[in-house]
Amino acid sequence: MRMLQKKGERRKVDRQIISFGGGVNSVAMTIRLVNEGWRGPIVFADTGAEWPDTYCYMEMFETEFLKSRGLEIIRLGPPPGEYYTEPSIQEPLEEHCRNSRHTPSCFLRWCTKQYKITPMAKWMRKHHIETKLLGFDASEAHRIKNRPIEDYPLADRGIDRDGCKEIVLGTGLPLPHKSNCFFCPFMRVAQWRELWERYPELYERASQLERLASERLGGKVCLDCGERWTLDELRESRFEPQPTLLGLDWEGLQEYRPCVCGV
Repeated sequence: MRMLQKKGERRKVDRQIISFGGGVNSVAMTIRLVNEGWRGPIVFADTGAEWPDTYCYMEMFETEFLKSRGLEIIRLGPPPGEYYTEPSIQEPLEEHCRNSRHTPSCFLRWCTKQYKITPMAKWMRKHHIETKLLGFDASEAHRIKNRPIEDYPLADRGIDRDGCKEIVLGTGLPLPHKSNCFFCPFMRVAQWRELWERYPELYERASQLERLASERLGGKVCLDCGERWTLDELRESRFEPQPTLLGLDWEGLQEYRPCVCGV
């Protein structure tokens, strides 16, 4: 990891940031680095559409862990703001999708670029930051691009997903919810079900984005990355007829199936 320099060389800590996402890996990375002496910026790019659990956890994490060490999470956004200056990005992600009648795409990933990567890069340039630290763990080698502006402290230390959980739980903190927007196309069926059960208003708002995009294109638009079901179809055919799953381990549940045949 480039943060640690040879004796006599200038430390680059003042030219690095932790890219904070609010999930297990980024929380574990932050805890590990802070315990090693990190006191640099911790930056979160906010789309304005994260799960409520993520916002709640961030506040708790600041109160219970960061503030006693003189740290806080720097929040970029949601737009409008100086780091969201592209002509098409003058509003939070959900509002932008509603007004333009588009949905996020797991193929183009324009939302990640415009609402996460670009504002983070602009903040880094303004503050003369050279490197962002990303929470990819040792099992995610396929995601590591070896770009000069990125470092991977977890992967460098051989820390895998289970190791990340141990770091978080070792501080006495609970594990955070998976971090993503509440209408992310990469969500699995079990996650859509969780949203429907726990936050029905958000589920309906996500469904509305699909309907608006479908009307614009004159065809079926699915937030589901496999383009199999709309959220209305999932609710009517799979969620409403089946018993509640509240209380189960959502992260460990790959996809709810009513019986072993999977039909």
